[in-house]
Amino acid sequence: MKKILLLGLLMVIQSISAQVISKDNSFASSGKFTISGNNNYWSRMIQNPDGSIYFIYNKINSSGIEKSFLSKLTANGIIDTSFGTNGELELPYISADSQLKKQPDGKLLAFGFYNGGAATTRILPNGQLDNAFGVNGSSTIPELGSDVNDRSYGLILQNEKILVHGVSGPAGQIRHKIYRLNATGSIDSTFGNNGSVLTQGTGSIGSFVLIDNQSNIINLTNSGIMEKFDLNGQPLINFGNNGVLQMSFTLSDFVGTAFMDSNNNIVYSNFNAEINRIKPNGTLDNTFNFDPALLPSSTWIVNIIEKNGYYYIGGTNEDFDRTYFISRLTQNGSVDPVFNYFIETDIALTGIEDMIVNDNNIMASGGGYVVKYLINNVLSTTETIKSNPDISFENPVKQNLVFITKEKVSKIEIYSTDGKIVKTLKDNNTNLAGLVKGTYIAKVTFENGRMIAKKLIKN
Repeated sequence: MKKILLLGLLMVIQSISAQVISKDNSFASSGKFTISGNNNYWSRMIQNPDGSIYFIYNKINSSGIEKSFLSKLTANGIIDTSFGTNGELELPYISADSQLKKQPDGKLLAFGFYNGGAATTRILPNGQLDNAFGVNGSSTIPELGSDVNDRSYGLILQNEKILVHGVSGPAGQIRHKIYRLNATGSIDSTFGNNGSVLTQGTGSIGSFVLIDNQSNIINLTNSGIMEKFDLNGQPLINFGNNGVLQMSFTLSDFVGTAFMDSNNNIVYSNFNAEINRIKPNGTLDNTFNFDPALLPSSTWIVNIIEKNGYYYIGGTNEDFDRTYFISRLTQNGSVDPVFNYFIETDIALTGIEDMIVNDNNIMASGGGYVVKYLINNVLSTTETIKSNPDISFENPVKQNLVFITKEKVSKIEIYSTDGKIVKTLKDNNTNLAGLVKGTYIAKVTFENGRMIAKKLIKN
């Protein structure tokens, strides 16, 4: 007996999946904004509720010196010339991986390096420096630097306080150090030991600072040391040995990113394209079974974002013809079979460095571009039937797509699971013999403008 899938009927769903469909042609130029200047660096983004975006990049300034800049895009991907000076603000440093955060009051904080140390700069929403912060808008800490991989430093908001961290110390004795700043940019002497915490372990690469749901501060090193402090930088004596735990494993020499999820687990990636999850007690979570063989080979995963119970990941294919990819993992670490993974085929888009996941789109930055991708909700495998169908057709389909609907269909676009459109049709009883066997996404657009997207199986 042939199974009938009722498109539009199957709306009672235990879980909804999503898939990258295409670039959003209403954003910038065909979905892609080109950043001016020298952009072989990590770009950071912040999105506002109205869809506008702040982003950091590097370029040569008017004096011929390379500096980091902050700009703002409208929701349509156009430079907002009302921000800063003609849409940009020159920051007082140059950094390979500037950090960017937004305070609840709308002010922005940028963190990067100048010659000899680290600078935290606060910017007003109109793109002007906040002179009430530090000196001329910046608070500097001369001793802080970055590791050789430009990964082990950062900026974290802690209520009205600001945590900044990076490597510190002479060669051979490099340690990770965390400072806390007051709202005015001064060092908070009540934090840790007179304003700072010096973490355990030495080395020039691999230390990540995270905040859990109880506001505790977690320091995680590549060498396998986990430390926990309370919100004021004092060791949590009930964890490990006076707040320090030597775990039974190491993370590897090159960690792409480490992320604290909603359950206080740490999810991290390494240079071997592995993704693992560490439980709050410092042990590996054996229920998390990520298989890197399911993704493109030679990958460098630098983004992990939790959204609606999934982990969205972004990485770069390190092979010769390098581009980037986006995928989604379930809670047990497996690749979501409906989303699968999206591989960018535009050869200009060689790196993904920051990512924002929304319900209907994904923003990606890197390699000199900000790109907006549309994602479409599609049914997962847990589907039930509800009355009043909008459209129905035989599924699986062997040869002709025959549909039944009371509404007029404008078009039906059929996409492969990697997000490429493979066929567009309007007429009923259209021959699909040219499609290879497999799973597709059928996006139906009705003449009233309404759209639905559902899974289609071709036999």
